[in-house]
Amino acid sequence: MITDIIKKYKLFLIAYSGGMDSTVLLYQLLKFKEINTDVNIRAIHINHNLHENSKKWQIHCINTCKKNYIPLIIEEINTKITKNIEEQLRIKRYNLIYKHLLHNEILLTAHHLNDQCETLFLSLKRGSGPTGLSAMSSERTFGKTKIIRPFLTKTKNELKKWAEYNNLIWIEDFTNFNTNYDRNFIRHKIISVLEKKWPFFLKNCFRTTKICNEETKLKNILLKEKIEKFLHFHECLNIKNFKNLTEEVCKGLIRYWILLKNIKSPSYKTIQSIYNEIIHSKKKYNIKIIIKKNEIRCYKESLYFIETKKNIKNMIIFWHNVHYKLTLPNNFGYIVKNKKEGISIPMPGNNELINIRFQYDGKILILGENRQKSIKKIWQEHNIPPWLRHQIPLLFYDNKLISALGVFVVNQKNTENNKHKWKISWIHTTKLKYDYFFV
Repeated sequence: MITDIIKKYKLFLIAYSGGMDSTVLLYQLLKFKEINTDVNIRAIHINHNLHENSKKWQIHCINTCKKNYIPLIIEEINTKITKNIEEQLRIKRYNLIYKHLLHNEILLTAHHLNDQCETLFLSLKRGSGPTGLSAMSSERTFGKTKIIRPFLTKTKNELKKWAEYNNLIWIEDFTNFNTNYDRNFIRHKIISVLEKKWPFFLKNCFRTTKICNEETKLKNILLKEKIEKFLHFHECLNIKNFKNLTEEVCKGLIRYWILLKNIKSPSYKTIQSIYNEIIHSKKKYNIKIIIKKNEIRCYKESLYFIETKKNIKNMIIFWHNVHYKLTLPNNFGYIVKNKKEGISIPMPGNNELINIRFQYDGKILILGENRQKSIKKIWQEHNIPPWLRHQIPLLFYDNKLISALGVFVVNQKNTENNKHKWKISWIHTTKLKYDYFFV
């Protein structure tokens, strides 16, 4: 497979631990570089600082790369992790690697068939469906570039034979024999036994992951076609007609919709909760389902995928100098005084303090209307979901509400400065998902 990769790509970053697998990958690529001189190779070594020999392994990697004229990047992980160590280290490792990837540079890892089988067992332990049982793919998108695993069809024994034949020197990480780690337990206590009983077991595991991967791709193609009629232009999922669909189709559409947000596939339990508590429930409007740092909410027969924000409804921010922009919390942008553009509102009195709040209770007479309405009614008329109502900056003079920026202006009939106007704008530093609500 490496031959095909080199024909297609020329820039590579190798995840190099110094172990046998990544050492074989490094030297095989070097052999091809002798023939294909336009190939550029870099390596990155992540020191996890989990072993007393971590520094020695790092030095070994430095010396190997120096000997072969390969630029090497060294990164260290010093954070103490107490829960889900393997998964947390994997996330930190890939984040560090991605930080160093160049434009059009392909990340190569030395994952092999044994690793694939271990990943399959880990997915079984978690109760994963076909997507999880697909395990690792030989090639997939990695941010703006790709990660390729050229050894995914090769067994560890095949790589070891190549390493020994070419007299390679590598390091042995003895923590790989610590069966307190899930992956090591599967490797030494399960797969080794099964492989002795059935020598073809690893190959069949790979076949299973391949079948699951193909089934997942086919399912996603069909779901992509079906989901189009349920998606609004603002990416929320219309569930009004979900009652006419089977439970399996509903859950499939919800899962696919969430995957469109580029996050890790949600668990079966999460999808079941969304179906039971929102789709299949009459009281669905105050329900929220948490997915890591995000929430699934329902409003007017539509599901919304929103980022969880810090609660700021009780916050007050004073704007003492209007000649300077006022920065808002939660990355909600800033407010600035304008000369020509922006919302036109009465100027404050000389002694009135301008302040921004995010909560108001009571009735309001909006400019242009002839009767007062509760602010809840106003939010509803503007189709603003409940979770967004405490994120819209409310402009006050002292304790008097003047405007919900971008939504309405309060009628100030008794204000002395009503004839004197000024313009201000709410500028978003990041594009809000709900801009279409503001009319």
